[in-house]
Amino acid sequence: MTSTVKKQFDTTGLHCPSCSKLVEMSLGDLVGVESATTDHQTGITEVVFDPTVVTTDAIIAQIVEAGYGATLIDD
Repeated sequence: MTSTVKKQFDTTGLHCPSCSKLVEMSLGDLVGVESATTDHQTGITEVVFDPTVVTTDAIIAQIVEAGYGATLIDD
């Protein structure tokens, strides 16, 4: 049984709901990501993923590739 984890990322450069949707869609393309929710007002992206398949660094790289900044928020 694989277990998922939930991590939050501080996402910069978000201006509107469309920005949030773009980040969510981009992260949805990553194998191992179960779900992603981005709030453009708070700049928080919450990602549920399988850490044996995808790393937090890969998630950050995907957000950056979509045109935004991202850093992991420590637990």
